[in-house]
Amino acid sequence: MIKLHNLHKSYPIGKDSLHVLKGLDLHIKEGEFVSIMGSSGSVKSTLLNIIGLLDTHDVGDYYLNNQRIENLNE
Repeated sequence: MIKLHNLHKSYPIGKDSLHVLKGLDLHIKEGEFVSIMGSSGSVKSTLLNIIGLLDTHDVGDYYLNNQRIENLNE
């Protein structure tokens, strides 16, 4: 089970930042198959990197099998 609640992600650009994920909510239940589609530059790779634990989010909650990923160790 994957549950994302109010997920935000920004990238620094000079003195500013580019806010790419703005309050994303997603719930994928056990046994479900999901496809993520969108045009180029629509943050698909960023979302997949966060879900795959290759990148971190700035704000929000990410639960993997009902455990917050912040509480998991390697």
